[in-house]
Amino acid sequence: MNSTLTLTQEWDKTFPQNAAVDHCKVTFHNRFGIELAADLYKPKNA
Repeated sequence: MNSTLTLTQEWDKTFPQNAAVDHCKVTFHNRFGIELAADLYKPKNA
């Protein structure tokens, strides 16, 4: 089964976006070869 992930850069969360936090979407392949998508959050001053 082949499928393609479609990621959006717009805010799609149920909680409000915080100006002190950077957010980006990341993808990676696990050890079984399955592509996973996640949200990465980090402080703006980091």
